[in-house]
Amino acid sequence: MVKGKLVSFIAPMLIVLAMIDCTPNRNGDKRPIVAITQIATHPALDEVRAGLVEGLKRRGYEDGKTVTIVFKNANGDPSLTLPIAEEFARQSPAVIVPISTASALSTAKATKTIPIVFSGVTDPVGTGLVMNLDHPGGNITGVSDQWPFEAQVEAFLRVFPTAHRIGMLYTRGDDVSKIGVEAMSALSRKLGFELRLSAVSQAADIYPSAVALLRNVDTIYTGIDHLILENLDTLVKAAREARKPLFGGESGSVEKGGVLALSINMTSFGDLTAELVAKVLSGQKPGEIPVAVVTNGDLLVNKTIAAQFGLDLISLQSAGAKFVGEK
Repeated sequence: MVKGKLVSFIAPMLIVLAMIDCTPNRNGDKRPIVAITQIATHPALDEVRAGLVEGLKRRGYEDGKTVTIVFKNANGDPSLTLPIAEEFARQSPAVIVPISTASALSTAKATKTIPIVFSGVTDPVGTGLVMNLDHPGGNITGVSDQWPFEAQVEAFLRVFPTAHRIGMLYTRGDDVSKIGVEAMSALSRKLGFELRLSAVSQAADIYPSAVALLRNVDTIYTGIDHLILENLDTLVKAAREARKPLFGGESGSVEKGGVLALSINMTSFGDLTAELVAKVLSGQKPGEIPVAVVTNGDLLVNKTIAAQFGLDLISLQSAGAKFVGEK
């Protein structure tokens, strides 16, 4: 796997403030605008944003003092990502931070001049956001979450060694979901499990599709599909009725009822995004800042669900698992 370089940013406060562009924005405020947008409300995405805001504050860019942070949420509707990006572009912010692939693609379409620092984009090269990770070019850079698919599956199979059939729901025509499907298809051949796929087109499809799929699989992997993750409650309901476990790759799946996930620490991910945003605010060109890539993860276990499946909590904790509860 090709990895972008992680470059640390350390700058004294006086230098940081001296380099900030203090051109008045449309509201007459001389503080530079940091515009943040994300595809949906979801624990993982919200953690990224929280880590970003806190990370900027620690680097001297505090909302209402040295910068003005504005935020827009597409609320799970991909058709809203472009209007949001275009609205931000009209505000002439110092930098736009789209969280998720859909938001990043729309932001890149809306402006070729305003600096963009994306976050939570799994395949920035494959989706055409950047030319390559080390030299992204143009007005864009960011942080990529290269999900450790193989490690996620292996972590589940260590805990559930008799699970041989893994199901996966995915959204038709969704580029991000396609990445997960391709990765899991390749892993099924490598690791020797049977993968059964079920396509959905809208939120209303998830519950009946999950019910049908769970009749023929031992578990369902939640994947990186935004439609599935945003409507995870219906998937959890189907799994509980079938008395079969869910597993995934992010904290929200575990908090809402999945048994476990090998998950990237999204707060730290947001902090790394803040590091790149700080570089841009200090005057560096985004296209010259290597894309940062995060691949490591923590084993998260839902203590309540794990107990329902009779898992040895002491052994899991000894193996480094971190317990979370349902929300």
